Amino acid sequence: MRRHRFEPAALVMGLVLITLTVFFLLDAGGVWDLHPWTAGALAFGGLVLAAAAGIVTQAARTVRARRERRRP
Repeated sequence: MRRHRFEPAALVMGLVLITLTVFFLLDAGGVWDLHPWTAGALAFGGLVLAAAAGIVTQAARTVRARRERRRP
């Protein structure tokens, strides 16, 4: 299997979507009452966290690439 770059933003978004899925399943089973604003807030918060993780990751990769270009 070929190696690929680690994408923290995809990991964060995946975890948020899995959490949201579990909440929906608990709501469907009658165990927990999920309000629509809660689901929306969780989805929006996950998008914000994933965007922040992507920005930080890109900044770190840019800094690393610049450092490696300076080295002989």
